[in-house]
Order: sequence, then C-alpha cells, then structure tokens
Amino acid sequence: MRSYGEILQDMRGALIPGMSLLLLPATLLGCGAPITVRPISPEEIASLRMAGDPTPQAYGIEPGDTIALNYTYHPEMKQEEVVRPDGKITANRVGEIHVAGMTTAQLEQVLERATADRLRAPEVTVRILRHGDKHVYVGGEVGKPGLIPYHRGLTALQAILAAGGFQDTARLDSVILVRTDASGQNVVSRTLNLQEVVTSGVKDLLVLAPQDVLYVPRSGIAEADLWVRQHITELIPFIRGAGATLPVAW
Repeated sequence: MRSYGEILQDMRGALIPGMSLLLLPATLLGCGAPITVRPISPEEIASLRMAGDPTPQAYGIEPGDTIALNYTYHPEMKQEEVVRPDGKITANRVGEIHVAGMTTAQLEQVLERATADRLRAPEVTVRILRHGDKHVYVGGEVGKPGLIPYHRGLTALQAILAAGGFQDTARLDSVILVRTDASGQNVVSRTLNLQEVVTSGVKDLLVLAPQDVLYVPRSGIAEADLWVRQHITELIPFIRGAGATLPVAW
C-alpha cells in the first residue's frame, strides 16, 4: 500500500499551497470544462483515512496547537508554546524550530540533539496540551459555502451537509477533495463519488483532515442550463428590441 506521503508526493505541485487552494484551476471549474482530477482509489482511501484520523503517536503537530516541552533532568527548561501560523516555535536555548508536521517523538529527538552540547542528559518529553481550532472549507454547489469546524471523524458528506447540503445543480459523483500535508508543501487532489453514498447507502469511508478543501462542481445539466441563460435567454429582450424575428419553433 502506498503511504500518504507517497500519494502527496505524486501530486506535488498540482496546486499552489495555502489560501490559493480555494482558487481551483479553471480546467476543473470552468463552464462546460471536464473534470480532470482522477477518482480516489480504495488504496488511497486507506492511506488518506489514516492521515485524517491518526493515532496520537502518528499525529503531526499543526499550527495553533499548544505543546508542552519538558526536560526530565532540567526542569528550568520547561515551557509551553503555541505553534505559530508559520509552523514554528521558539524553544529555550535552541531558537526557532519548524515543528509543523512532526510527531511528538520526532520533536523530542530534534530537541535532544539540539541541546546535547549544552545540557547533560537532555531527555525531552513533548505533549500536546490543546489542539488549535481547525476547519475545512466547502465550496461550489452547496447551500452555504465557507469554513466548517473540524472534528475527528468528520466525513465529506457530513461537511457538505454542515455547509447547507447539495444544491439541485450539484454534481455528486465528482466532488473534489484537495488536501495539503501539515507542512503546506505537498498537495493531493482527487474526486469523490458521493452519489453512491447519498442514493445507495454506501458508507462514506474517507474522513477529512484539518484544512481540507471540498469543491462540489455543477452537474452537466446545470452547466447547460447556465449556458442557455447566459447565451440565449438573456439575449431575447435585446434581439426582440432590435426587431429580429424569432423562429416559430423557439
């Protein structure tokens, strides 16, 4: 089974990280344009599910989290830090460290190596005291596009329902998921078939991760209706005003 990191690496550079994720490519969203993002595979669901609902040992520290740093034999080094939006903290006697994406065990090793020449037996324990507020973004053909509060176990369908549910114009079989890792550098985008979940009772197996973006595109019928309104219906008053004669079969 390919790891979550390998899947992300495969899609690296597909989209610009950060807030630009909300500006999905025109090839995905343009009127009448086909959706070129490939469907998610069962293998990827397993890996992405693990990333969306990690064990405490596998959890990657994220901006907004409050972490406690404790040195077993040096209590004066104890500190609590909130991970900044840039993913960094300032650690005593070490300085700035980029911790976003690290597990607590990995950060312990980094701190022990960084202080080994300054402290005797720098045994470090890192704990996450509080998780920062987290959200996912739902856009497109939903009732109320915007940020949805995240909680562990949140599925794509639950997030869409929290955003007001599907519009009549929604295309349920090609909902686009965009996900970045905690570092914000690697991106994966896939389509999800929620038509089966809604109409056939198929279980929604994929759980979301913080900062995920869901985009519900228009259905083909909705795109056709929009084209008719923009290019024909709204032009009728203008055509009539110009004295043109419409075909009898119109």
